[in-house]
This record gives sequence, structure tokens and C-alpha cells, in this order.
Amino acid sequence: TLIKDLEKATQRFKKLEAERDEISSNKIFENAFEWRFEFPEVLNDDGDFVGFDVVIGNPPYIRQEELAGLKPYLQNHFSTYAGTADLYVYFVELGMNILTHSGQFAYILPNKWMRAGYGMALRTYVKNYRISEIVDFGDLPVFEEATTYPCVMMLAKSPALPDFTAVNVTTLDYPNGLEDYLRDLRYKVLLSGLRPEGWTLVNAEVQRLLDKIRSKGVPLKEYVDGKIYRGVLTGLNEAFVIDQSTRDRLIAEDPSSAEVIKPFLAGRDIKRYKQPESDKYLILFKSGDTRKWFGEGLSESDAKQTMKEAFPAVMNWLDPFESRAKARYDKGHYWWELRACDYYDEFEKPKIMFPDIAKVMSFALDEKNSYMANTGYMISADKKWLLSILNSNLMGFFYKNLTNEIRGGYMRFFTQYLGQVPIIIANEQTQAILFDSIYQNNDVNQMVYELYGLTEEEILRVKRGGN
Repeated sequence: TLIKDLEKATQRFKKLEAERDEISSNKIFENAFEWRFEFPEVLNDDGDFVGFDVVIGNPPYIRQEELAGLKPYLQNHFSTYAGTADLYVYFVELGMNILTHSGQFAYILPNKWMRAGYGMALRTYVKNYRISEIVDFGDLPVFEEATTYPCVMMLAKSPALPDFTAVNVTTLDYPNGLEDYLRDLRYKVLLSGLRPEGWTLVNAEVQRLLDKIRSKGVPLKEYVDGKIYRGVLTGLNEAFVIDQSTRDRLIAEDPSSAEVIKPFLAGRDIKRYKQPESDKYLILFKSGDTRKWFGEGLSESDAKQTMKEAFPAVMNWLDPFESRAKARYDKGHYWWELRACDYYDEFEKPKIMFPDIAKVMSFALDEKNSYMANTGYMISADKKWLLSILNSNLMGFFYKNLTNEIRGGYMRFFTQYLGQVPIIIANEQTQAILFDSIYQNNDVNQMVYELYGLTEEEILRVKRGGN
């Protein structure tokens, strides 16, 4: 028996030694931590992996841009792979993979996985397991040295249950201890209410209300045929964005300058309901304009001379910036042109504008053919009545439950989220009433509540922010 045990142990040792040699010779495992050698307790008598009972961790916060060399490997080995996913996503799947059956998992990680596009595969993966609890710290500075928007996710390697508990933490001050604080604020989240495009951690009653609001309309992106666009990126604002006095001087020197100088707004210039105004202007030579006006085949020096003859004041203004304009990424065919853009013409129409960051819904109608910086967006739709819906308290409530708040209570207005806002298919009479309400100081909010069929109890819940 002793000899057989010795032979068995020897075979096991040789197997582990062979695995070690294979791993050590593989470049991807260079300097890696190999837990099978550090923790032999997780192997059975045959040397097969059994798993850990508990995995607890704080995975590294490494952005996807630094993972270029690893992406082929990650794509082939992880079901949670997304091209823009940060490294922590794969640490979740890895942690679950090394758990034994019914093992317990807990990570502190950025909460972005619940809303970001790159988190969709991870959200699908997590829903296959029992979610014990998610504690979301929002924008609280849990780590003083970094802004990470952390959450704690606790899972069990067991079949999923229909619900789990969650907590939205709003302070780092716990007079009676964190556990007492969490106990008082826990609520149930329905797994069935978590949508693939993004998770909203709210109680079951709010989940049902959000579903009801969503069911009353069509997503905004669908309603406007996808015509939600970001503003212009010049790559060198110092050259291409000018003030009022510079504009006036260039036009005085050469009236043709007015053709290529456009009103230019920043996100901060856009206020709800008000026609946006700014004292900034954009010098706009679109990519391809030079060739369209003066023909193909011109060398850069000939093209520049031709442009100077056509727009002397503007080109003289741009001259000192030539080397920097050439070096920028965001340029057109020639250095004085802006980058190619498929929707420049949409700026020359009436449109709904909104800033990329705001505390409240801040939509305005622009009727002055204004352009704007990349700190703003526009909806290419001349539908004034839409302002009543988009700026309403109801849509503010809905949107806050779509997107993460950033520090200071601000919201980011990304197309992927705003495009989900449900727009009701209103008849012409209702559209006219909504439009008139903007200018007659009527209770627009009450009208929108009724339009979406909310009960008094649901209206009260919206006013209380979901509580």
C-alpha cells in the first residue's frame, strides 16, 4: 500500500511539474501568480482542480487602451469579452471560474459595468448566477486618490434567484457602523426587470413604473430615425473658434468671410427652452470644400494660394496656426479644413440641442443655424412640442434611472442612454397643446403625466424621486 501511495504521489508530482514547466515557458504567464502551486489544497488527490470556497478581490483598474496586445487572448478565453472593456471585467469571470460549486464571490469594482455598452456581456454572464447583493457607492470618494465610482458585487456560484438585494450608498459617514446603515436601506431588485442595455438598481415598484413609462412610447433614437448627433471637434479651437470682435474684423476686411464663419455654441450655452446664444464663432471649411470649389488635383501650395484669393482675411488669420493645424488628427484633406462629417448640413436646420453634462433635462430649440462644440449634442428634428416631453419631470425621473450620476449630481447625456427615452406617438392636437404649454406657463409636467397614463400614486413616486 505504501509503495502504491508513493507511486501515486510521484505521478501527481510529475504531472504538476510538467504543468509548471509548460506554464513557465509560456510568455503570457511570465511573472503570473499560479494559485495551483501556491494553494495545493484546491486540488484533489488526482491533481485536478476543485475550486476555492471564497474569492474576494479588488481587481486592477486598467483601461482597455492598455490591453491591445492581450485582446486576442481575452477574446478567445472569456465570454465577457468586449473590445472596449476594461481589465476588471475579465477578473469577474476569472474569479467565478476558480470558485467551487456554491462558492462565494465578492469584488469591489467600478459600477460602470451596469450601464456601459462594454458591460453587456458581463451583465448577461452575471445573471446566470445567484446575485446575493450589490452595494453601489455612486460618486462617493471611496478611494481618495482616484475617482472610480465603485460598487461591491456579491455572487454565489449557484443558479440564479428571481431577485436580490441592493443598496445605494449616499454617505461615507456611518455613526452606527456600515452594517447597520446597509440593513436600513436594503431593497429588493427583480432580476426580470434588469434590461440587457443597462441595469437600473431600484426597487420592484420603481422597476414596474419605468417599464410602464417605456411601454407608452418608442425610443427617441427610433422616433428621430437615429438623428442624434454630437457637436464639432476642431482639434485646434485656438485657430478655428473666434470671438465676436475677431469675426467682425474679418468680415470688415473681406465680406466673403461671412460665408464660412458660423455661430458656435458650447454645451454650457444651452439652457432649457431658451434659444441658445453665444459670442463665439466657428471658421468652417469642411473636408472636401476646397476641392469642391476649385477642383481636384491642386497641390497643397496651389490650393492654399487659391483659398487665400477667395477668403483672404480668414486664411491670413489661420496662417500662424498652420504647423499646429497640420499636426492635428482632426483635419480634412487640407490643414485649413475640419474633419469629415456626414451631418454638417443638419446644423443648418432648426434642431433641438442639449449639453453633454447637466443636472436637469436641458433641451432647447435652435433656429439660428448654430454649430456647436463636442460638449453638446443635437436632435435633428424640428418638433418644438418634443421640448415639453424631454424637459418634463417625468423624463428627468426616467433618465436618472438610465444613467449614472457623476460627482456633484450631474448627468451625462450620451446617445446610448438618451436614445432610450420613450416618446409617445402624439396626435397633432396633443402636439399643439404641448407646444402651446411651453409659452403659456401651463403645468407641462401634469400634462405629460396624464399623457403617459400615470396614476396619482405613480406621480407622487416620481416627485419623490422613486421613493
